[in-house]
Amino acid sequence: MTAAGADRALLLSMRRLALDMGMLTGLTVAFGTGKESTSFSVGLKREVRRAGGVFTGAPEPIDDDTVYDLASLTKLFTLVGVLQLMERGRLRPGDTLGGLDARFAGLSDCTVLDCLTYQAALQTPERIDAQPDAGSAERMVFMTRRVKAEGMKRYSDMNALLLKYALEAASGRAFFDYLSEYVLKPLGMGETWHRVPAARHHDLMDYALEHRVENGAYRVMEGPPPGLPHDPKARLLTGKGLPGHAGLFSTCGDMCKMAKGLLSGALLPPGRLFEIGVNRTGVLAAGGEYRQFLGMLCFTKSPVARLSEVPPWMGLRAFAFPGYTGNHLAVDPDNGVFDLFLGNRCHNRVSRIEPEEAAEALGLPDSGEGRVRWPDGRQVRSSFRYVYQKDRMLHAPVRDCLLARGWAEEAALFPG
Repeated sequence: MTAAGADRALLLSMRRLALDMGMLTGLTVAFGTGKESTSFSVGLKREVRRAGGVFTGAPEPIDDDTVYDLASLTKLFTLVGVLQLMERGRLRPGDTLGGLDARFAGLSDCTVLDCLTYQAALQTPERIDAQPDAGSAERMVFMTRRVKAEGMKRYSDMNALLLKYALEAASGRAFFDYLSEYVLKPLGMGETWHRVPAARHHDLMDYALEHRVENGAYRVMEGPPPGLPHDPKARLLTGKGLPGHAGLFSTCGDMCKMAKGLLSGALLPPGRLFEIGVNRTGVLAAGGEYRQFLGMLCFTKSPVARLSEVPPWMGLRAFAFPGYTGNHLAVDPDNGVFDLFLGNRCHNRVSRIEPEEAAEALGLPDSGEGRVRWPDGRQVRSSFRYVYQKDRMLHAPVRDCLLARGWAEEAALFPG
């Protein structure tokens, strides 16, 4: 297949997913190596506005200047900062959170490595996002305790959220100031922010008006004001600086620079990069279920593709970061390639249905695509189960684009 043919196939699949199935208002896909990258976009950064309870069309297309809420892709930046400090001897794997920051009085038994690799299950007495203000939310963070790790799911925001404070203690810098000096400036990432400048608010993806059906209740989420993160914990904590688990905003161009910086060795030596995607948690349980395969603040390759965020064709040391708003980054250090999705599955979409079994009664097929009739009579498109469409509709055609360009070798990649 030629590069032009592979690109057409990818664009058709993107349009099918975003425009025909309607699982996202808009989507940007990028891929590349440590030296080269390219990207494609389809759809809108905003579909509608609501005033006085009335929804009206307000379409605005994605362009090269569109700014995305990275959501949990922020964890990658936390990870890079922590590993850089380890490389420089400023942090050690055995340092405890309580030893680094005395405000974590209950975490004298929790090491940096425990946090990085999800060996530590962490819990606060009350929900952080239920606190009345930023100060109360941060005080709740410092009341975190280590609890017994149970169940098949180990992924959590808490580990990265706490490691931000370890990074600040070891570096003597505020988290975003550290990132600016040691990540953003070296890579020329001038369009990545904790607080998006007002002059760029018109470029922001609109994540407001998310629709949810929870235990029979129909809810429309107003969403954050422009420039504030979608994640409720990050939105509350942002008054205390950039959180470690979510809160960064960026453009596709900057995120390609980040991925290329990782693969080229500009941020971390190869030995460190290869450590990230080593499975630290995944096992086959006695009942035949697989526990989540996680590495350092990331997802790693799993025997069950449905349980993994890593494309099946990537190498054994590949790692991935998903983001709730529709984003995804997977990096394959063995083959020297990455793929990146920046989308919007929240705006004017039914993004959550609880319990999941209720989807059938709402008229949705197993794929989760389709429309849900809202109490006001509107037919609202569904992004429910979008995550399960990525392998077939995005990762697989990206693989063909990489091969067609000669950016990856057929023999090195697993069959698509």
